[in-house]
Amino acid sequence: MLSTLRGRLLFSFFVVIVATLAVVAAALFGFAGVSNARLLPVLERLSAISRTNQRELLDLWQAGAGGEELQALLHSTAEQTGVRILVVDANAQEIIFDTTDDGWVGDAMTEIIQPDSLVLPGAGRSIFGTYLHTDGARWLVFAEPHPAFDPALIFYGQPEPTAGEFFNEYFLRPLAYAGLLAVLLAVLLAALITRSVVRPLQTMDRAAGAMAQGDYSQRVPPRGPDEVRHVAESFNSMAAQVQATHSAQRDFVANVSHDLKTPLTAISGWSQALLDGAADAPADRQRAAETIYDEAGRMSRMVNQLLDLARIESGQLQVTQRIVDLSQVMVDVHRSQLPRARAKGIDLTLDTPIAPPLLGDADRLVQVFDNLVDNALTYTPAGGRVHLAVRSGEGYVEGMVSDTGTGIPADELPRVFERFYRLEKSRARGEDGRRGAGLGLAIVHELVAAHGGTISVTSEVGRGSAFVVRLPAATE
Repeated sequence: MLSTLRGRLLFSFFVVIVATLAVVAAALFGFAGVSNARLLPVLERLSAISRTNQRELLDLWQAGAGGEELQALLHSTAEQTGVRILVVDANAQEIIFDTTDDGWVGDAMTEIIQPDSLVLPGAGRSIFGTYLHTDGARWLVFAEPHPAFDPALIFYGQPEPTAGEFFNEYFLRPLAYAGLLAVLLAVLLAALITRSVVRPLQTMDRAAGAMAQGDYSQRVPPRGPDEVRHVAESFNSMAAQVQATHSAQRDFVANVSHDLKTPLTAISGWSQALLDGAADAPADRQRAAETIYDEAGRMSRMVNQLLDLARIESGQLQVTQRIVDLSQVMVDVHRSQLPRARAKGIDLTLDTPIAPPLLGDADRLVQVFDNLVDNALTYTPAGGRVHLAVRSGEGYVEGMVSDTGTGIPADELPRVFERFYRLEKSRARGEDGRRGAGLGLAIVHELVAAHGGTISVTSEVGRGSAFVVRLPAATE
């Protein structure tokens, strides 16, 4: 039972109810033990019996009844009401009559302890309180003096109720009813709460099961308490990300298959031409060698990207921490990319002022900016410009790569650093016909994060893009 939410709620409510009732019962029991209020109901009853019985005695006495008739009436009243009736000689303070067979006739009744701060309505000159008998018994007694019976006093008595008896008679049943009502309300509340919580969770459970079977379009309506709605919203966000990632991975597999097949086809074709003698002319052999070399380099870059991604996902990416001059890194990248820029007719410029050193891995930072420049050259047409710059501020150093290329649509900017994501089909190939596998910028993002830095991008379609890498400067 405690394994379910409803069972745990019921158990919690039950514990609270029992604890509350126990505290209330203890307080009431303590009140009954120290307060004289427990005596009031008994004394009020004795007062009512006294008034009724004394009127009957007066009527009987005025009718000429003798002592035996009066005693018979007292015995009858005692038997019917369950009280003890004592007749006391007020002058001698001695009991002269007792309705109990083994009574106290002849015993002294010298002192009656009146309860403190207890007011008995309509008591007048009545005598009431606790009578302590010599045998240790405590009796509540009530007597109302009447001139017709003087000097005799007629006392009506009952054993003084204990705190437990008073509690059982006046408090136990209401507490039991209150407890029963509280349990019923607890069951109702538990059912309502679990219904509002469990139903949305069951919906999410079914949706998660469907996702496990490959249906990534599952979404759940955000219903129930705030916490459950937040879980539902998180689930929907997760489902959307999983669906996007699955779609990107599926596209990635298709793209990689195509991208590997294309260079392999070219390499295989030109190799066969060389073997068959179909490329015997010097120009043909030169073209075959260049094609094989270029396509092999393309495959090598793709394989290296896949290896880097595997290292990142497995947590095995190694980043050494040495003092690095970012300006020198940009100079090296500029030098390595300059031949390609000239071949495409692109102006590759460099602005590297003196900047504070930083802690990082020079080779990995070269990989970061080499990838950014490579992308910029890919999507910049002939006659365009790619600019490399270094800036610094308080506690940071920035490297920027900007271009005058085709730009990136605004709706695709938030996803450019996602793994396996490639821009829309019209940008699948760059100005030089090269295709990317959708891994380069994702790897750049991870490498920058590994250095404790951030990367951001701004772009406008038709005017170009700018990538800014901000890295923390080395502290002295």
